[in-house]
Amino acid sequence: MNEPVPPEKPVPVIVLARCDGCGLCVRACPTGALALIHEKAAVAHPQACEYHGYCERICPVQAISRPFQIIF
Repeated sequence: MNEPVPPEKPVPVIVLARCDGCGLCVRACPTGALALIHEKAAVAHPQACEYHGYCERICPVQAISRPFQIIF
């Protein structure tokens, strides 16, 4: 079975049930990592994400969060 390969670095998590498709996060992302797909926000280019957090801060419905990874 082919298991999905996790990204090398963390990317924002988008709760599609909350996303209203306004596109503010897509416009706020300075690296173009986000896109609207089927009228919902998605991390379309995870390798481009620099984890700035603009998307999380601008989302009016709080559909985006940035998980933190602790590495020992």
